Amino acid sequence: MKFIRMVFVNAKKYLKDYKNIVMMFILPILCVGMVHFLNGNSSTGLDAKVAILHLDKGTLGNELIADLGVNSIFDNKEQALKELRTYNIIALYEIPDNFTEEIDKGIKPKINVYKLEEGNNTQVFEAQLEQKLNQLLKVKILKNNNIIQDKKEIANNFIKIQYNLKSGFMDDEAFMTIVLVMFFLVAFSANISMDLLILRKEKILKRFLSTNNTGYQIMGSIYVSMVIVQIFMYTTSFIVMNVVFKLAFQNFGVLILNIALMSMVSISLGVMLVRIFKDPGVVSLVINMVSMGMFFLYIAGLIGESSSKVPSIIITLSKFTPFYWALESVEKSIIFPNSFVLILIALTFFSAGSIKYSRFAK
Repeated sequence: MKFIRMVFVNAKKYLKDYKNIVMMFILPILCVGMVHFLNGNSSTGLDAKVAILHLDKGTLGNELIADLGVNSIFDNKEQALKELRTYNIIALYEIPDNFTEEIDKGIKPKINVYKLEEGNNTQVFEAQLEQKLNQLLKVKILKNNNIIQDKKEIANNFIKIQYNLKSGFMDDEAFMTIVLVMFFLVAFSANISMDLLILRKEKILKRFLSTNNTGYQIMGSIYVSMVIVQIFMYTTSFIVMNVVFKLAFQNFGVLILNIALMSMVSISLGVMLVRIFKDPGVVSLVINMVSMGMFFLYIAGLIGESSSKVPSIIITLSKFTPFYWALESVEKSIIFPNSFVLILIALTFFSAGSIKYSRFAK
C-alpha cells in the first residue's frame, strides 16, 4: 500500500509538469497534424511507389485510376517496364485493353502485376485496388439490371456490400503516425528520466535514505510512475488523433500494449543513461543519439524489405531495435513473441543501469 502511494505521488507530480504535457501530448499531436495536413494537400496518391500501365480502350480504366489516386500512369509498356527495372517504381499494374469491355459484360477483368521482388509495401494498395475494382463491377451489374441509374444511388440500395482490407493491416497514414509517435516516445524519455538527476541534485534522494523505505521501493516507485505517465499521455494523444484526424488504427488494444512496452523500454534506457553519466547535457545528447540511431536503423531495415539496394546486414541489425518489434506487433496485430522481446530489452537496459541506490543518491 505504501509503494502504491509513492507511485501515485510521483505520477501526480509528473502530470503537473507542463513540460511533460507539451512533450508527450501536445507536440506529437501537432507534428502528426502537420504531416496529415501536408499529406492531404500534396497528393491524393498512395505512399507506395506504384504505377499503372493503362491500355484500356474504353472509359472505365480512367475511372478506376481516378478512384485509386495514382499519379504514375503509362500507356507504353516498354517505358513502364524500364521504370520498374531501374527501381523508380516498385510495382506496375496493367489495366488490359479489354477492361471496359469485360466489365460491361459483367466479367471481372484480370489486372496483371509486374514486380522485381516480393515485398509487403504494396499489400495495402492491392487491397484497395481489389476493393475499387469490385465496386466498379458491382455498379455496372446493377446498372445493367436497371436496379440503379447512377452509382450515387448505390448507397440507398438494399444491396449492401463492403470490401474490407485484410484483417491486421492498416493504411499507410495510420501506420506512419504510430512510427512517428513511437520515435517521440523514445527520444523524449530524456525529459522525464532527467527527474532523477534533479532529485539527486536537490538532495531529495539522499533524504529518502533516512526514511524506512528501501532503495528498491524508492527507485521502483519512480520508475513505475514514469511509465504510467508516459502510457497515459501517449494513449490520450492517440485517442485525440483518432478523433480529430480520423486515422484507421487497427486493434487499439495492441497499440496501447505496445505503448506500455515501449514506455518501459524508453524509461529503462533513460534510467540507465542517467545512472551512468549523471550529467543532464550528456544524458540528453546520448539518448537522442541512441534513439535516432535505432530509429534510422529500423527505417533502413523497413526499406530493405522491398529493395535489394539495402545490405542484408542492415535488415538483420534493424531487428535488434525495439522499434522493429513494437511496430511489427502493431502493424500485424501480433503479441507473441514481440511483447516478450520488448520486455527483455527493457530489463536489459534497466539492469545495465542498476547501481546501488545509496551510491547514486550521494
